[in-house]
Amino acid sequence: MSADGLEESFDSLVDTLGQLAREVRANDYYSTSENRASAHMFLLRMAIARLEEHVIFDPDFPYFRVLDTRIREGGDNPDQRYLISRLNPGDTYRIWGTLGDAQRLEFQIYAGDPYRGTGRMASYLGIEDLQVHDDGTFEVIASPTERPGNWLENPADATRILVRQIYSDWEAATAPGEVHIDRVGHEGDLRPPLQSEDLAERLKAATADLTTQARVWTAMVQKGSLAMAPNQVSEPFDPGALGGVPGRWMARGNFSLAEDEALVITTWPGTGDYQGIQLLDPWFSSLEYANRQTSLTGDQSYLDSDGAYRYVLSSRDPGVPNWLDTTGVEQGAILIRFDGSTEPVFPVDEYPQAVTVGVDALDEVLPADTPRFNAEQRAHQIAVRRRHVQRRFGN
Repeated sequence: MSADGLEESFDSLVDTLGQLAREVRANDYYSTSENRASAHMFLLRMAIARLEEHVIFDPDFPYFRVLDTRIREGGDNPDQRYLISRLNPGDTYRIWGTLGDAQRLEFQIYAGDPYRGTGRMASYLGIEDLQVHDDGTFEVIASPTERPGNWLENPADATRILVRQIYSDWEAATAPGEVHIDRVGHEGDLRPPLQSEDLAERLKAATADLTTQARVWTAMVQKGSLAMAPNQVSEPFDPGALGGVPGRWMARGNFSLAEDEALVITTWPGTGDYQGIQLLDPWFSSLEYANRQTSLTGDQSYLDSDGAYRYVLSSRDPGVPNWLDTTGVEQGAILIRFDGSTEPVFPVDEYPQAVTVGVDALDEVLPADTPRFNAEQRAHQIAVRRRHVQRRFGN
């Protein structure tokens, strides 16, 4: 045994990754080739995220970890750029940047992990209450005691801060905005060389969090969306207890479609300033959304003449604007979000509806005036998506 525990901590991380691989291989959804690949990709992404958060990054010298196209976890929303940093509880941090073309900007501090029932949302600041300067810049202070201006409580049990930049009109959002973080009073501190004992502790933390995250997200989607009857959507619910933001309603469901089948989901414009629908795999990771159309926002969607959105989920392109490409995934999850709502109750007559039909029989359930899309129009949709994602994530 090494005196500093480094070798043991590193080996434990490797062993844990192997144990988690054995667990996903025993999962019922591991049986198909596509799910075997996505299961291993899920674990690799979880490992990258945990190494970044606990080993590479440091709350004493903070930078935001970005949940981007490399790392798809926890029902990640294709319309969002998530920025995450661990915090020293009770310290003071300055979060600053520019709003850019974001539809919404939200700040949350977590104490523990509310999505697994062992924590809470400690504080929240949304775009509705964010003070933004005329030039589009902003500054938020996170501290244990209240400050004037934009303020978040950083209590004694805080663990991390999560920032969401949300984009609805991808074609118009050409200036994504910036968000940065500094530890107040320590901006000029020199970061000391990493010691073996410190690295050993970071590896232990990464290993523990990897175990938690890999298990919680798999369980959440399979006990939630995938536990429902196939090709159904739930009534909207408030996800606040799981770490969701105030003013958000969500609906979930799943799809299980043959090659010649389609699922048509009908929704209505919400009362807030953002809504979106997306598809995910059985590990609760978003399907490819830059180079394929697996998600749509209200701004991206065609609104039928009767005031409803109708989305067509299928593996074959049905030639309509609101196609959601299942990418050949036989069974996956569906998430629908309505953000910025001020209504205490979601209207019952606007609950999402779902019906399964043959792809060749879509005319029987879609309005007669539904536009038809050709290959050139679809290619333009995909080009817009790819360009926006490149700009949003800077790659």
